[in-house]
Amino acid sequence: MHLSERALTIQESAIRKLDAAVARAHGVHFHRLNIGQPDVPTPRPVMDALAKEDGPVLAYGPASGLPECRAAAAAFHAKTSPGLGAEHVVVTQGGSEALLFAMVALCDPGDEILVPEPYYTNYNGFATVAAAKVVPLRTSLDEGFALPSDAALDAALTPRTRMLLFANPGNPTGAVYGADQLRRVAKWAKRNGIWLVADEVYRAIWFTEPPLSALQLEGHEDHVILIDSTSKTFSACGLRVGFLVSRNLALMERIERLGQARLGPQPRGQRAAIAALTLPESYYDEVRAAYRTRVDAMMDALAQLPGVAFHRPEGAFYTMARLPITDTEAFARFLVEEFRDRSTGQEESVVVAPGPGFYADPRFGRDEIRLAAVREEKVLRRAIEVLGRGLETFRNK
Repeated sequence: MHLSERALTIQESAIRKLDAAVARAHGVHFHRLNIGQPDVPTPRPVMDALAKEDGPVLAYGPASGLPECRAAAAAFHAKTSPGLGAEHVVVTQGGSEALLFAMVALCDPGDEILVPEPYYTNYNGFATVAAAKVVPLRTSLDEGFALPSDAALDAALTPRTRMLLFANPGNPTGAVYGADQLRRVAKWAKRNGIWLVADEVYRAIWFTEPPLSALQLEGHEDHVILIDSTSKTFSACGLRVGFLVSRNLALMERIERLGQARLGPQPRGQRAAIAALTLPESYYDEVRAAYRTRVDAMMDALAQLPGVAFHRPEGAFYTMARLPITDTEAFARFLVEEFRDRSTGQEESVVVAPGPGFYADPRFGRDEIRLAAVREEKVLRRAIEVLGRGLETFRNK
């Protein structure tokens, strides 16, 4: 039977590709550093709102989201980007659907999306579903994954280029782009008639300076789209509530139609999102402190491993680490299927996300892995210790 080209070419997730092998390995304690699923407790007001009864019927909600949820998201972002209203927000099924909506709304089949590389692996899948093409813009660990120069952007530009997509703070890099970098690429995008799509789902998690939101870029209101989500900031990955935000009302009317085609997001989840969006500012201080401790613990432990280089995150809770090997795909599978550390009396190993999955061409990133600092400090230190022993064993095979 025929399968579509999209079905046949969609990339396997670098983050979840070893899940089946992990499930088959009974009796092994795996330190899962491959997935950005925090164990920080979801705020109690969010859980309480989720449990609250809505009435006798779980009814449809509006295509663009409950008016009160749209207003809460607008007010949340208006704290740094004044002038936003509910009309500038569409509620989506997680940040993933917001990204997909943006690609579908801006790209015809065969159109191109510029993305600094390495990038969140699922951008590939969203682009494939939208029949668009990701065009990678290489950045490097040695340069702190800084945004590409105007010359590099010019070299990648074609008549099919429709958008420049980036995450700030970065996933998988942990890099935070400074205000000067953002203003420069925004000017480039405007000059060339390109949409700027900022994936800011980690913007509340930073360790030095708060990232500038793309919505704060004056003079660029008509060509900026912001993607946000409740998943990471509020440790609510399973809530599946995200937001697409733009001041371009012509675009937002078309996004509304995309929402109508899939009906509305779950109302109960949106009420939980409202509870999250209205938490006091002290909550964000607590979250940043928790992740700073975890990131510092992971970086300190990585620094003890011979031959390992890494970028210390300025935001989010990821790092791309360069290992003294040439095939991290094989190494990641080795950790899951063969290596066992028994020094504490139980069998332990580590699950990591191999680097090639964060590149458009899997020939790159073959000496890199992504690690997520989503566990408590003590657990992270132990996980990196086990990783180091696994690395030593793999190199001596």
